[in-house]
Amino acid sequence: MRRPGGATLAEIMEATSWQAHTVRGFVSILGSKGGVKVESSKNADGERTYRVAK
Repeated sequence: MRRPGGATLAEIMEATSWQAHTVRGFVSILGSKGGVKVESSKNADGERTYRVAK
């Protein structure tokens, strides 16, 4: 998520062997309790991408 283009939901799921709802929950906790600013966007195909904001 720190690379310039961020990481897609599918990439994070593959890297962690987590299900989509677990990844989304973790990203939510990063922002609310972890103090990390995470930006989320969708591309034209509807694929979600997360990246750490600077």
